[in-house]
Amino acid sequence: MYKTISLQKNKVYSIFMNDWDEEITGVFVDEGKYWILLQDNQNDFLLDGLRFLNKQNIDEILREEDEQFKEKIFKLKYPREVGNWGYDLENTISLLEQIKTENKLFHFDTDDEEEIFVGRIVEVFEKSFKLQTLTSKGCWGDFFTSEFSEISSIAINNDYLNSLNLLLSEKEK
Repeated sequence: MYKTISLQKNKVYSIFMNDWDEEITGVFVDEGKYWILLQDNQNDFLLDGLRFLNKQNIDEILREEDEQFKEKIFKLKYPREVGNWGYDLENTISLLEQIKTENKLFHFDTDDEEEIFVGRIVEVFEKSFKLQTLTSKGCWGDFFTSEFSEISSIAINNDYLNSLNLLLSEKEK
């Protein structure tokens, strides 16, 4: 686990997860006992969705020249301060229940950064959750259960997931 540093709202950080080669970069929104919430910066100078990071899987948090440069651009491009989305970062069960209640498509990463699951949460248990997977072509797949401890990060409201949501809406017509 990383050494705790004081994170400041609207500042850009790069966060390295245990056993991952790539960092997750974004604008800091909020922090709780178990989760850190960022506005996700997956590439270049674009903020795209929200990313919840499981604090137990964080290896290192950086704020160096690259992060400070991106922050300057984000302040010009997105002049409003980061909002509060009201997600419970203190409790994994509550967080997953909120995502389930909102019926949001989400993706989560495990300790293997190449392993990403996309879908909807079907049920939340005491230490695990059940989801139905969604393929990259927008077809519903298998149901499976994952332990909370397997989650490194969760993403919602990004362009990829919003695009799949549009596809699902079109199929339901």
